[in-house]
Order: sequence, then C-alpha cells, then structure tokens
Amino acid sequence: MPWEITAEELLARYADGERNFAGIELIQSKGVPLDSSIDLEGAILRDINLRGAYLRQADLCRADLTGADLFGVSLEGAWLKRAIVRDANLYSANLSWCDLTEADLRGTELNHINASRATFCGANIGGFSYAIFFGSC
Repeated sequence: MPWEITAEELLARYADGERNFAGIELIQSKGVPLDSSIDLEGAILRDINLRGAYLRQADLCRADLTGADLFGVSLEGAWLKRAIVRDANLYSANLSWCDLTEADLRGTELNHINASRATFCGANIGGFSYAIFFGSC
C-alpha cells in the first residue's frame, strides 16, 4: 500500500531536510475538490527520491527537480511546463498525457518511458531509447 501524503506535508518535510519520498501517493488536501490538480507549482525539490511515486495530475510547472530520482514514477496527466528536471532519473516513468512544454530535461535518463500523448513542445531533451511516444508534439 502506498504512503499517502499531501503536497503541503511533502513540502514541509522536504524543508526539514527529508529527501526520501519513495513510493508515496500524492493526495489532495482536505477541502480541495478531488478533480483539481495537486499544487507543487514552482517547488524546489532538488535531489528528492520519488522512486515509484504516484504523482498523477500534479502541477509541477516551473518546479526544480534537478537530480531527482523519479525511477518508475507515475506522472500521468501531470504538468511540468518550464520545469527543470536536469540530471534526473526518469527511467521507466509513466509520462502519458503529461505536459512537458519547455521543460529542461538535459542530462536526464529517459530510457523506457511511456510518453504516449505527452507534450514536449520546446523542451530541451537529450537522447533516449525504448520509449513510447504516440501523439506527442
């Protein structure tokens, strides 16, 4: 069973120095409609461990995820417009329906990702292999 955590709790624990959030399921705060995005816009989450985390529909626009371990993460339907995801690990990540418009992905491991219906318009992206791209910009 995943470890459920709100964006507010994640940010507070990160600010206190915690970096290991492997396997979390990001959930909506009480009182916020379930169909709205989970707000992490502009968050600084450098070197965070989110291996296998479930971050569906998270708003990570302009977030700094430099050096993050995102191996096997589910970012389905998430927004990462203008996010900095440099030198990170997105190996085997689910990026389907994810918006990575103008994201900086230089130096990031992108092998074996599922990016079906993802948008990479204007993204700064390096090489990858064995990726699924269908309907991407």
